Amino acid sequence: MELTEKELALFQAIQQGMDEPNCGWLHEVTPFDNDHVTAGVLSSLVKKKLVHSYEDDETAPGSPPAYWVEIIQ
Repeated sequence: MELTEKELALFQAIQQGMDEPNCGWLHEVTPFDNDHVTAGVLSSLVKKKLVHSYEDDETAPGSPPAYWVEIIQ
């Protein structure tokens, strides 16, 4: 499957991971400085069935939602 330059950058960042390979908090692993770019690229990777994304249901009130991402093995 062919990936765009941005898809590849985010996929590789998730592969590198946070504390362990292939997963982490999206805001910690994203290589982009723009939340809209990150969201669009993540959506594309999810549609291509390369990545799972889960919204943290314990986000503090008033804080932006946090998303856990992981590579589909």
